[in-house]
Amino acid sequence: MADVKSGDIVVPGDQLCVIEELMPSFGTYEKDGIVYAAAPGLVDMDLKERSIRIVGPNGEMKLSLPKKGDILMGEVTIVFDQRAEVKIVRINDQDYHSGLVGELHISNVTRRYVKSMQDVLKQNDIIRAAALNTHEIPVELTLVGPELGVLFALCVRCGNPLNLTTHNNMFCLRCENRETREVANDYGLRFGIEPRPDLAPRRRSYERRRYDREDRGGRRFDGPRGRGGPRRDRRSDDRHRENRRR
Repeated sequence: MADVKSGDIVVPGDQLCVIEELMPSFGTYEKDGIVYAAAPGLVDMDLKERSIRIVGPNGEMKLSLPKKGDILMGEVTIVFDQRAEVKIVRINDQDYHSGLVGELHISNVTRRYVKSMQDVLKQNDIIRAAALNTHEIPVELTLVGPELGVLFALCVRCGNPLNLTTHNNMFCLRCENRETREVANDYGLRFGIEPRPDLAPRRRSYERRRYDREDRGGRRFDGPRGRGGPRRDRRSDDRHRENRRR
């Protein structure tokens, strides 16, 4: 028989029954022949339909755990060197209030090399991610993709919202602090934060740097062996020494 009965309170991961007894329905999932709760709530069995589901206190159906490919939004709660934990608040544009935790590994942040998670993500950042596993806790996340990444970030110095200047480069209008994040292509738009490309750090061109070096006397290629000064003719030097011997 089932391990629970209708009306029992369960949390995600609780074993409910085996697949031969009841089929999984909304708010549940099956793994290795066993049906588990995918959301917190009350057990609701339908013996006529031979199904089991999880509902809220007033009978409404509860969201289940994410499946691979679902788009999630959440707040970064803690950041380590190689991973970060995220509190999931939305699944496929629907609010989720069950305290579900997602885990993001540094290898799933971007395709380029990243030394530390602290370089691309900070605590309290709001991110959009995709699920990598199905009906499992914690939910494995990825930020690889132009529409995935940080949607909202605060300055670590003063707490002011950061403006995007160029790709992944951020600027604080209050304290002029510069930071980096792995951002989504619509960073800040739903929060009313406009990009500020005019605040991007200016870079001097190669020609300008070369001229500046020459103005400081660094004429490496003007003379023989890079010592500077006019280039002398070796044959004229030989004639000069011959005339002195005479």
